Amino acid sequence: GGGGIFYDRPDGNTVFSIPGNPPIATARDLRNGTLASLGQGLDTQPIPALVTFQYKAKVPASTQWQAGVQMALPWASSLDVSYVGNHGFNRLGNLQGGGTVNLNAVDIGAAYLPQNQDLTRGTSTVPGANALTSNLLRPYRGLSNIQQNTTEFHDTYHSIQTNLNRRFRNGFSFGANYVLSLSFKGNTGLTQRLQHGADGSISIRADQADYEKLFEDLNLQRHLFKANFVWDFPKLPTPNSGMKAVGLIVNDWQLSGLFTAGSGNRYDLGYSYNTGGGSVNLTGSPDYGARVVYVGDPGSGCSSDQYKQFNTTSVTGPTYNSVGLESGRNVLSGCADHTLDLAIARNIRLGGGRQVQLRLDAFNALNTYIINNRQGQIQFNSPTDLTIRNAQFNADGSVVSTRLTPRTAGFGAATNAQNRQPDGGSGGNYNRTIQAQIRFQF
Repeated sequence: GGGGIFYDRPDGNTVFSIPGNPPIATARDLRNGTLASLGQGLDTQPIPALVTFQYKAKVPASTQWQAGVQMALPWASSLDVSYVGNHGFNRLGNLQGGGTVNLNAVDIGAAYLPQNQDLTRGTSTVPGANALTSNLLRPYRGLSNIQQNTTEFHDTYHSIQTNLNRRFRNGFSFGANYVLSLSFKGNTGLTQRLQHGADGSISIRADQADYEKLFEDLNLQRHLFKANFVWDFPKLPTPNSGMKAVGLIVNDWQLSGLFTAGSGNRYDLGYSYNTGGGSVNLTGSPDYGARVVYVGDPGSGCSSDQYKQFNTTSVTGPTYNSVGLESGRNVLSGCADHTLDLAIARNIRLGGGRQVQLRLDAFNALNTYIINNRQGQIQFNSPTDLTIRNAQFNADGSVVSTRLTPRTAGFGAATNAQNRQPDGGSGGNYNRTIQAQIRFQF
């Protein structure tokens, strides 16, 4: 076993944007023109935004620990079973770039307040529709976002990790690794929900703890399994010239393979409205969004039905006066991987350290089809008219004729399958791929 504490240098992306701050870079804010200048090339450049680092920020760190047992097994094998954990603290919002806290965010509900309405727009039944422009709703008027890199985030991971190996003996070797992730929770990837006082004070909303509890689940991959093997085919005895000729064809072949399996990535469902459904309407703030509402069980998140990866009737859109706590994150899980790659090779010795290898690779040898993306955003007309604009099915249950392909998929249908390239890249989709090689070694 073992353990330790480790400190991290903050990611470089946290300071790369600082040269864009005033006065190094400047911008102007045009709020109101004059009648004489209307239509005569008014200057509408964006107003200044800032990227800062938290004053007296703490150094990101993590504690890591592990405890395990190893033992020798028969047949030249060994087994390792370990418990592995990690707790990160004083983290930035994201592990690489982004994840800042907007100190100048518009407070939730600010666009609903009478004093924040633009009286020149008349009246509207849509909340927040006649609010002043976003930058006039901000606590520090004359500035846009003030994005602060803040080291007040954390995450914790627990797992059981197993390794079984058989060293190469009698023409055969084998290895298998299995990770069972028990828990992965924290508030990384979230933000701080702020509210601003009339005296210029900034505080965290009272529902911040509820927000972090609802969103505590991170992208946990529950199962991850990798196995490999190498097998030298038994040699055919060659006691005479006839059998030697046969041996030249059937001997010195080797079969190897790699099997990959694992739980799919976590994902969430989203929504959009054609009209009257922006964040400023739903939460009263352009900086805090509402969440999709679950009215039933959406299912696991993966299905053998290309057109229905989850229960599409389980969700609806949020409504006005939201505080963004309708649902959490990483609710659904994508389709599991179970892919086998094989290779067969023959080495022909030529003497003097030279040899020719004939090799045939079969990537995704079993022609496994794994959906790895789907249309997860439901589109409505408006918060008061929940007619679905991108339905995959007609009212009678048949598939909409214009949504038969992944390119035109409606809500709940698959849009992509797993990309697998021999070199590990992410080029075009393909199923089984065969690759032949002739290699000369000297």
